[in-house]
Amino acid sequence: MLKLRYSLDDNRFHLRFRFSEIFVSIAKSIPKGCYHPVNRTWSYPNDPIIIKQLLDAFEQHDIRILPREIPKQCGILQDYFKATRERNLSFCTRKTYYSHLFRLLLFTEKLPSNIRLLDLENYLDHLVIERGAKSSSVRSARQAFIFYFREVRKQFTHLKFPKMKVESKLPEVLSAEETRAIFNALPNQKHKMLLLISYSSGLRVSEVIHLKITDIDLKRNMVRVNQGKGKKDRYTVLATTLIEELKEYLKIREYNLLLKQSYNEVKANPWLFPGMKNRPLNIRTAESIFTNAAQKAKIKKKVSFHSLRHAFATHLLELGTDLRMIQTLLGHASVRTTQIYTKVARSRLENIISPLDRIPNAKEKIILLPEKKD
Repeated sequence: MLKLRYSLDDNRFHLRFRFSEIFVSIAKSIPKGCYHPVNRTWSYPNDPIIIKQLLDAFEQHDIRILPREIPKQCGILQDYFKATRERNLSFCTRKTYYSHLFRLLLFTEKLPSNIRLLDLENYLDHLVIERGAKSSSVRSARQAFIFYFREVRKQFTHLKFPKMKVESKLPEVLSAEETRAIFNALPNQKHKMLLLISYSSGLRVSEVIHLKITDIDLKRNMVRVNQGKGKKDRYTVLATTLIEELKEYLKIREYNLLLKQSYNEVKANPWLFPGMKNRPLNIRTAESIFTNAAQKAKIKKKVSFHSLRHAFATHLLELGTDLRMIQTLLGHASVRTTQIYTKVARSRLENIISPLDRIPNAKEKIILLPEKKD
């Protein structure tokens, strides 16, 4: 077996293999290589160009690697990045697929060209059995493998996976009182406005942090979402009660930016919720803001930033808003996705009478009689 490992002691990569004239010939062909008789290994300098030559030379011989040790310039998954750019995949999809592919390489210690179908099966089993991954994570890994190994590399042209039973879980829904408590727990105006707009318009965290000032239409009480999930634009509502507070926030935003930047730089910054270096607020920062607010509000439910979006949809449904309209506001491709909120809407459940309530004198204490003894 061929093994390539990096040594911090001499800052070189060491190649070990059982004697083979073919392997020795290839090892000699790589520049700046050095043979170590005592360890029976070949070593090469930590140079991306040389390591890339080595990997290419041994690519068809099932060389074992540790992906984290390989210089990024070697481009182990370069064809993946090229394909995602050409297909204009969303940032989240690119990130998720890459995560699964990189973990697969870590698990197998192989280059993509050496991956076999059995490796994919073993890795998916590892996800389920050893890591206890949810069905959604396993499906995501499958999609990543189909995209890369079937569509990009054409390595497994007929790659398919059996259908999985999807977990049916209802979202935890914040009540109106709990939602208000979360907002009131935030003294910072920027943080509060971030959560208020998310709830007011039913936005995903990735959508709200990428809002620009020009996306807010105060005259029409609307918010424009550019290139949301599925690369689609849409309009959604903006609460009228939020308009004056939003105008005040814009003044505070400009004042805070002027403390750090010139007037022209502030005017050139388009983001409603600016982050560092003229970039939008970081998604992890936004999620942390919500988590801290929920803790301060003493919310016991298992909630996340996305819970504001769930609350938006559920509360609209409870107020009698048409399901199709909610689908449009949320940007769901299918109404089936929106229908999950019918299962958690309180108004739908309140109209149902339990059969126990129909029994005469049901409020009286029910006594369970002991079984008669023979």
